[in-house]
Amino acid sequence: MENLKKIVSFFFEITHLKRLKRSGWSLLGIEKTDSVAEHCFVAAQIAYLLAKMEKADAEHAAVITLFHDNGEARIADLNLVQNYYLKAKKAEKRAFFDQIKSLPSSEDLWCLFKEFEEGVTSEAIIAKDADRLELAVQAKCYLDMGSNKSVQNWIERVRSLLKTKSARHLLNVVEESNMNEWWRTVKGIREERKKVEHILGKSM
Repeated sequence: MENLKKIVSFFFEITHLKRLKRSGWSLLGIEKTDSVAEHCFVAAQIAYLLAKMEKADAEHAAVITLFHDNGEARIADLNLVQNYYLKAKKAEKRAFFDQIKSLPSSEDLWCLFKEFEEGVTSEAIIAKDADRLELAVQAKCYLDMGSNKSVQNWIERVRSLLKTKSARHLLNVVEESNMNEWWRTVKGIREERKKVEHILGKSM
C-alpha cells in the first residue's frame, strides 16, 4: 500500500505540470502561454517522428523527451534570465532524483534523465532537437497569432542549436507554414471553402 501511495503521489505531482506555465514567453510579453505538460506532450511526439526520420530508436527518444522536464514540477520553469542567476540545472537534477527514487524502475528513469542531460546518444540528441523544435513550432504559432515579432529571434536561436539534419529541414518547413493550414486543408473543409469563394465571386 505504501508503494502504491508513492506512485499516486507522483501522478499528482506530474499533474501539476499542466498548471505550470512556460515562463520564457513572458519575457516577450506573451501572457497566455503553454504549460510544461503541453510542451512535453508535443515534444515527445516530435521526438518519435524525428527519430524515425533519423533511423534511431523512436520509442526511446520519445520516452526520454516525455520525462525530461519533470523536475520543473518542484523548481518551476525558469526563463533564460532566471536560469542565468540561479543555475537551475543542479536543482532540477536533484528534484528529478527525489521525484523518482521511490518509483518502480527508478534506476531506468534516472538513466533517461542523465542520457538527456549528457546528450551523447543518438536518441538524446534527437530528444534535445525535439525539445527545441517544439519551442520553434510554438513560437511560429505566436507569430501567426500576431504576437511580438521578437519571437522570430527565438526561432533563429533554435536553428543555431539543432543537431540533426531532419530537424533543420523540419524547421525550414515550420517557418514556411501557417499554424492554420492543417485544418484548412482537410478535404471537406477545403471543398466547402471553394463553394463559398465561388458564391462570393458570383455575387461581386
